[in-house]
Amino acid sequence: MNNGLAADSESETKRVALVLSTMRSGSTLLKALLSVPEDVSNLPETNFQRFQSADASKRIAALAPEPIILLKRPAWFNEGRRYPKLPNARGIKRIILARDVHANLLSLRKMAYRKLERCMPVFLDKWMAKYYWARVYGTLAERFPKDDPSNYWIRYEDLVQEPIHYTKELFEFIGSSQAEGIDNYARPGSYDWKWGTDDGGHKIKSLKVQASPIPPRAMEILENVKGIPDVSTTRRKLGYR
Repeated sequence: MNNGLAADSESETKRVALVLSTMRSGSTLLKALLSVPEDVSNLPETNFQRFQSADASKRIAALAPEPIILLKRPAWFNEGRRYPKLPNARGIKRIILARDVHANLLSLRKMAYRKLERCMPVFLDKWMAKYYWARVYGTLAERFPKDDPSNYWIRYEDLVQEPIHYTKELFEFIGSSQAEGIDNYARPGSYDWKWGTDDGGHKIKSLKVQASPIPPRAMEILENVKGIPDVSTTRRKLGYR
């Protein structure tokens, strides 16, 4: 009986923060930065959408000993407007990480097609821009407005330009005791970054935030997709011009 009461108490005192995004938006980097403080968990990518049962809070609390459980799981291509299905838990904080369409799509192309990336036809760029990128971020903007104190919107481009400023704000947002912002992080101790669930590239393994110039290939993608009404509307909502 006492053990059950202790478990209930523990699950109620733990806080849950979710990182919401499309794939290849920088969620691995953001989670690595936010997992640096001792009071924040450093878990591999976890499908938080599966925690729907009545005991979901207990199950989430059991994932890690830290008082703040940080979970990230981006939207996949087939989810569109169905993402995200929030866990059945109280007091969830939501961090919505956006990345502009052309950089996002170029990274997706490289992940999916590797050396054949340049052979990808334009119509696939347009499909991903409209039915994946714009649809996911459009839905997130509708469901989780910026003026809701439980939501924190951040753009990848801003994060890599001013990581110390934004991580300081984010630590405060999730309730961490970490008072200072950071621009570096450590490798996870219990798992490896790998393609398919995390960023398996060289940049993430440098253990330091790096802002990179947008390559010409990404600008070509932007020219091909920026005129799509859903894309242009979503870019304006996210503050991209």
